[in-house]
Amino acid sequence: MKKYCFLLIVLFFSYGYCELKNYNTDFYFGYGFAKIQNPKNYQFYTFMADFTRNIKKSKHFFYQIEPAIAYVNSPSDNFEIGVSCFLLYKFWEGNFQPYLKLGTGIIYLSQDFVEQSTHFNFASSLCFGVKIPLKKFFLNPEIRLRHVSNAGIKLPNEGINSKIFLIGIGSNF
Repeated sequence: MKKYCFLLIVLFFSYGYCELKNYNTDFYFGYGFAKIQNPKNYQFYTFMADFTRNIKKSKHFFYQIEPAIAYVNSPSDNFEIGVSCFLLYKFWEGNFQPYLKLGTGIIYLSQDFVEQSTHFNFASSLCFGVKIPLKKFFLNPEIRLRHVSNAGIKLPNEGINSKIFLIGIGSNF
């Protein structure tokens, strides 16, 4: 089963990259955690790709498509896979480019939760990050607050609130 999941993930990212090759691309790796009822720890390591385009040649507003996968190591070995869309606002141009982004998407969580009655859920995120230019690419540290719930489709639906710390590399907006 794990081999099929890995193959599905590779195909998902390959297709996404081929379809979105005209976008600016950033790659992120990070760590996330949430407090849950039982057991009390939810921890994961995530990998994602951001495909970014500006909105009508704006210098400040952009949209992003973000496929993501995560390995869940606590409370047990599981995974997450999903895709989100974001609206990004870049505060200014220069060597230090802070940004704020807000988005939502769909996510599949293989872990069983007391808080959630479904494995397919919605993930909404608020993110703050900066783009720091290095010689050939940009370094992108980012902090993310993520809320996962099934939008009331089935009870219980208490939601899972995660904090995610990311580091990325990529190109300018």
